[in-house]
Amino acid sequence: MADEKTSWWQKAGVLLQPVGGLFTALAVAVVGIVGSKTLNDQQARETDVRIYAELMSKREEADSNLRKDMFKSILETFLQPGSGQLENKVLNLELLAYNFHESLDLGPLFKHTYKQIDPSTPAGKGYLERLEKVAREINDREVRVLSEEGAVKSENVDFDKLSEHPEGVRLIETDLQLPPSALRSTDERQPRHFMVEVLDMNSARKELQVHLKISSPGNAGAEPEVDSIFWVGAFDFPMIDNARLSRGQRCAVTLNRFSKFGAQITLVYFPGSRASVKDKPYYDEVIHELLRTRDKTEK
Repeated sequence: MADEKTSWWQKAGVLLQPVGGLFTALAVAVVGIVGSKTLNDQQARETDVRIYAELMSKREEADSNLRKDMFKSILETFLQPGSGQLENKVLNLELLAYNFHESLDLGPLFKHTYKQIDPSTPAGKGYLERLEKVAREINDREVRVLSEEGAVKSENVDFDKLSEHPEGVRLIETDLQLPPSALRSTDERQPRHFMVEVLDMNSARKELQVHLKISSPGNAGAEPEVDSIFWVGAFDFPMIDNARLSRGQRCAVTLNRFSKFGAQITLVYFPGSRASVKDKPYYDEVIHELLRTRDKTEK
């Protein structure tokens, strides 16, 4: 009986051995096909990404070269002594503002050109209107971009009221916080306390003297993180001319309009990532933020 069982298992083994080999071969073939397809797909994706990156890099390089040549050509009209009529300077300043306002502090050029214009002539009035128009459009554009990841508060100042209060008029006193999309952690949602006072005005330069106080996040009653007095005009753009805050954040005060009766200012609170290309973060600021983020992640 035992010999019969042994003989049966031997026969089964002989019959099943080719089947097992067939299944093994099929398994190897399937794995090879699937693996080959996966590898080919991965290589195709990497090739597409590399080609796209090369095309984008070449396009950015071409755009950078064009902007560099354009910038050099335009700037020469301002740097060469005695060169260029006011018409050309105003036109070139418009080109600079519309194309490079995120990269350069154009305020000094605006102010320098503004002083050279005689407002008593019809041509001078036209030049002044053009400069004020482009400055207003750039300011509005930057505030609109910054407000997408920031907080904005606008108020009007009455010059009659300012003359009645030589100590200054408090326009803004409020708590502001960045939207969740601009924050890396929930504790950064703690609001800051902002205070803006207008102390004086200069009608000839169309500027306001402003007192700005900003608390650290969640510490409205503590010593302010920023406490400064400065002049702000139409040619001070928020992406460039702003105050640095802790946690990589920024704040700016802009002048939207100025008339003989009053003015309007806007307070813009935004993350440093939205600041201009020129406004790079300090290395110690970057390291501090990285260490703080890592500590929170480890906890």
